[in-house]
Amino acid sequence: MNDIEQLLTNHLKNFDSAPFLFIGSGFSRRYIGLEDWAGLLEKFCVYLSRDFDYYSSRGERNWPVVARLMAEDFFEIWWEKDEFQDSREEYKGKILNRTTPLKIEIAKYLRGKTFEYGKDSKLDNEISHLKEVVIDGIITTNWDLLLEQLFEEQITTTYVGQEELLFSNPKEIAEIYKIHGSSLSPNSLVLSDRDYKGFKDKNAYLAAKLMTIFIEHPVIFIGYSMSDDNIIEILQAITSCLSEDNLYKLKDRLIFIQRDSRQEGDSFQTTTMVIKDTTLSVTSIKTNDFEKVYKGMAGLKRKIPAKVLRQMKSQIYELVRTNDPRGQIYVATDLEKDTDPSKIEFVYGVGITEKLGAVGYKGISPDELFREIVLDTRKYQYSHIVLESLPEALRIDRLIPVFKYCALSEISLEQMDYKVQNALQLKLSDIHNRWQKNNLQWVRKKYKSIQQLENDYEGKEHYLYQFITMLDSENIDQEYLKEFIVKNLTSLDKLESGIRSHFRKLIRFYDWLVYKEKKSIVSPQQKRLGKAKVTTKVKDGLDIS
Repeated sequence: MNDIEQLLTNHLKNFDSAPFLFIGSGFSRRYIGLEDWAGLLEKFCVYLSRDFDYYSSRGERNWPVVARLMAEDFFEIWWEKDEFQDSREEYKGKILNRTTPLKIEIAKYLRGKTFEYGKDSKLDNEISHLKEVVIDGIITTNWDLLLEQLFEEQITTTYVGQEELLFSNPKEIAEIYKIHGSSLSPNSLVLSDRDYKGFKDKNAYLAAKLMTIFIEHPVIFIGYSMSDDNIIEILQAITSCLSEDNLYKLKDRLIFIQRDSRQEGDSFQTTTMVIKDTTLSVTSIKTNDFEKVYKGMAGLKRKIPAKVLRQMKSQIYELVRTNDPRGQIYVATDLEKDTDPSKIEFVYGVGITEKLGAVGYKGISPDELFREIVLDTRKYQYSHIVLESLPEALRIDRLIPVFKYCALSEISLEQMDYKVQNALQLKLSDIHNRWQKNNLQWVRKKYKSIQQLENDYEGKEHYLYQFITMLDSENIDQEYLKEFIVKNLTSLDKLESGIRSHFRKLIRFYDWLVYKEKKSIVSPQQKRLGKAKVTTKVKDGLDIS
């Protein structure tokens, strides 16, 4: 039996860059039990008058065609049935064509699918090691939000669909490229045959955007077969743009992870793929123990976290693109025009803003924004944070707490960036994951204080932080909660077992709990309607009315 873990680690060490993951539908089937193409469509056929066999046979089992046929019939039903009333109100003005209603309902279903710990210890172990892999980014054709859930600590930016990727400037680190769309944006889903035609028409542009990734990074395919049409078409578009020299650079960079469905034992071998007239050398790994694969990827070491590297790369890019360092880069002396570039040395400093001058507000780190919620250092002007820091931070991380900064600033809602306005719509249900929502009543019935939870879950921060946010707000001593968070601030630096992410949600919960009612807020829409600036108090959400 091959030592998959060590072989993969050694293989990846041959490259200068960390790998990209290319994630397919098999990944979501494995970890959240998501249906395949046919299963997903059949699930929504329950709303239609005809059986799924009718649509699958009429579309000749071409699933994008079947999806369009179903969407055509679902369109009228969606507009008529009361059970879709909430969806119609939520997406009013966003129905682009007859496929949009089906996309909306599929997207809503997918948004409720998350990985649930405790159901399968084997999968729990795999996910635990997956979170430790060293990668630069992820490309996926999946619509669900599993990757955002699992890689919350590593990924800062998500690009949805071809359009967003084509007209952005990705930094190729700490990013997800959801090239077939995301369930957060239903109209972005590549669902029907017409959607696929539009996608294929722009394939050459997408290939040009992804080309650097394929040449400079190893790319690890998980959840795809080597004969998958999506992969073949993308590789064909990329290889058609490459010279012979660059084609050679792809050698050994394409790594396919596949299940050992025939139970033949682990294998790690070089094989070939024929893409049109081009033969590519690829690495094929077959195993039923994906934990070995993830451990192999975690064997790489990175001195600087991916999020920090992306920030550094982003600032250098902005300096070159705009010649405006925005206070983030310190130049000790002016550079003469005839200075030899090869003689210039660049130095990055972390935590030395006192020596180099005032920090630019756009460069305040997400962790610093979390800490300031409870530390009250007031070394920042909150109005500047609202206008400069939060829009930039929310673009990178949508979980940034905002209520304190908005409540204690002099900035009106109309002056705030739309991302900040959206963040102010936070409800408690947005903080809780699916497991927490299912167990909310049990926790509230059993526990009436933070101290009770501390007694039962001492040393088990993973559970303690989640349970505190599930307490009835009337049973929470806000000052004690603040002291508790300050005492445990080092959890922001802990990566094991999701402690960091749960602690960040705890701070976000504290921010919501304490500051959501500190300042009257009215939306621009309400102002147009002539409503007074009042904030209605609600128990588990911010109701702007």
